Amino acid sequence: MRKRERGREIKGKRTKEKPRAKIYIFTEGDTEEIYLKHFEIKEYNAEVIAKDPKCTDAVGIVTRARNFMKEEKMDLELGDRVYCVFDSDPLSNPNIQLAFDMIRGMMEEGLRCIFSNPSFEVWFILHLKERAPYGLTAIQMKDRLRRELKPVFPNYSETTDIFDWLRDKQSLAYERAIRLHNSQQEVYKRVLSHECNPYTNMFQFIEYMESIKKTASHG
Repeated sequence: MRKRERGREIKGKRTKEKPRAKIYIFTEGDTEEIYLKHFEIKEYNAEVIAKDPKCTDAVGIVTRARNFMKEEKMDLELGDRVYCVFDSDPLSNPNIQLAFDMIRGMMEEGLRCIFSNPSFEVWFILHLKERAPYGLTAIQMKDRLRRELKPVFPNYSETTDIFDWLRDKQSLAYERAIRLHNSQQEVYKRVLSHECNPYTNMFQFIEYMESIKKTASHG
């Protein structure tokens, strides 16, 4: 079990600094990992856990995260959380409702998910467009993003890091994702499902990370 640093070195002396929430992130794909690693800075205090090639489906990722939480000392009063990041993808995630049930069963222990349908690229699209296109497959959504980015990133691929380029559009994507969430809630009984397409709850993650950043600035 790793021990969390509670202080920092200043001129050879160890000083106390206000402890803050620690965020652990488990991803299934390269695109999500590359983007979310940008939150591994002091202000956000996040850590993206290295992927396990044996646990790439939603249930496998959640199981791995739950096992991690049993070993890691979580401080719920501080607001520690573990996020599982996965897409709808009915082929690789046929038991996705089981994954959601597993997460719901440990929400009080700090387990959450970042879910996108059909793919994480929905979040990127919302930086560029008022609405994400409806009913696309993951391949089609990725192709749509490539076309949108082609003038700026002609050789864009799923491993291209576009975080910095998207940064000043994040507030737009946040608001658009909330509107998408609200509108889809009126149509679907469960937004966390294969049926609710398009969808992303990345706005909830962004909101929480910004609250951590605000706490750090006041620490």
